[in-house]
Amino acid sequence: MSVSVLQQMKLGAYLAQCRLNGIKKFPIVLMLEPMFKTNLESPLCGKTDYPESVLNEYLSPEKCIYAVEECGAPIVSIAGGEPLLHQDMPEIVDSLIKKKKFVYLCTNGLLISKNIFDYEPNKYFTFTFNLNGLREDHDKISGQDGVFETAIQSIKLAKTKGFRVTINCTVYLHQRIKSLIEFFEFVSKEL
Repeated sequence: MSVSVLQQMKLGAYLAQCRLNGIKKFPIVLMLEPMFKTNLESPLCGKTDYPESVLNEYLSPEKCIYAVEECGAPIVSIAGGEPLLHQDMPEIVDSLIKKKKFVYLCTNGLLISKNIFDYEPNKYFTFTFNLNGLREDHDKISGQDGVFETAIQSIKLAKTKGFRVTINCTVYLHQRIKSLIEFFEFVSKEL
């Protein structure tokens, strides 16, 4: 899905305002990681290398909102670990939407069916699904069989419910060019 006209206009106005105020360096996107805990044990992500005490830490909604306000960026990408494991994520997303921030919630899709009713479609909200290739590549990268199929079902569910959806893809050295071409054709034409 392309960037909405509303987001283009608001981002353009933000950039123009920063320039008019003589600000030379300014944030556009805040990468917010309210927690590192994940529901996958991917050998490639590095999150599972942290001690349990770090994985169990999380930012409260108040700390998340404070970080967003302090940064001032118009776009907030919420990543992690798996943000849908954070018990206060609906409150965080709702608060950011009320502040007219463009929120991209990055997920592996495994918890969408359980959590989708905690969110409402909104022009300021997008689910971003991590999808790193077709079934074989994605499941290998995820460290678990069946993750690709669940992610595809979750993407379709989110689209059916009226949510904006994007895909975040990391390309790894071991992936073959032919597989990547097939993957990009699948997500752009079939999905």
